[in-house]
Amino acid sequence: ASSSSSASSVIADDEPFPTSNDAWLDLTDDELDSLLRTATEACRAAGSIVLDNLGCCSQTSDLCSVDSVKVKTNMKDVVTEFDTEAQRAVEGVVRSAHPTHSFLGEEDVDPGSEASEAALVEALSSTPSGYVWIVDPIDGTANFAAGLPMCVVTIGVVYRGTPIVGVVYDPHRNEMFTAVRGKGAFLNGDVPLRVASAVADMSDAIINAGCPADPNAFDTSVKGIKALNPNCRGVRIVACSALTTAWIAAGRLSAHFGYDLSSWDLVAGALLIKEAGGLVTGLDGTPYRLETRDMLCSNGIIHGEVLGALREADAVSFKRASLD
Repeated sequence: ASSSSSASSVIADDEPFPTSNDAWLDLTDDELDSLLRTATEACRAAGSIVLDNLGCCSQTSDLCSVDSVKVKTNMKDVVTEFDTEAQRAVEGVVRSAHPTHSFLGEEDVDPGSEASEAALVEALSSTPSGYVWIVDPIDGTANFAAGLPMCVVTIGVVYRGTPIVGVVYDPHRNEMFTAVRGKGAFLNGDVPLRVASAVADMSDAIINAGCPADPNAFDTSVKGIKALNPNCRGVRIVACSALTTAWIAAGRLSAHFGYDLSSWDLVAGALLIKEAGGLVTGLDGTPYRLETRDMLCSNGIIHGEVLGALREADAVSFKRASLD
């Protein structure tokens, strides 16, 4: 089916985090600052583990062992012992500073899309404090295990269903991307982040494509790549969603589309992009929510053009492959 490339015709709403309550507005600056300090401290703790063990499964690494890396849903979806170690480091910092807050870490959740969906619902509905820390201790684990310095620590803090703090830490470049809802996004605490506002047409854009583990989702992503590549400056596949969303917030990429992402892959980066002036929606054009799994992030200007091209290529939805 064809669709217009205008933003108004393909985007349902330009507010990434619609919410039924404004409870977060009652939080003081001191409370928000405390959350941000804890998140950045926790990211640095995990980042040290990332740096110390990068390439833990490469051919030249003496860290590689039978138990170092394990397959989750399939050979493209893996976890290492250092993911667990990094998550323990994050959780230790968080629980020390905010003992009453709830914690949702990827390494505590069973493999598979259904399990991550259920874990999110459970965390949001059962938190006594209203706060949920959503954490991926090493986003880009396959890159990490292979020794590719394209993996990050990412933390999102949600209060009563609203993301209020987002942090993505790239320890390889010592780049700390941070956002506080309503207060902007920054690099290393003092450099304001802004999306690539000079990129006003898809032909000038560098776009990152998702590399999902699900084979049906991957086939759909390839459809999108084939549709976009002839009409943009270039397509990249970084295979680390948190990093690419941070790069969009910093104006280094203009768009990123992905499939079947879990909440911890996107919550921090989506807030970064929003606070940096960009846009995040589902691939169906609906506003981004914590439950969104198929998404498009962009500088906002080319969002409709990219989404229209993906729709025309039938690259906005897929049927999950059976795990049997």
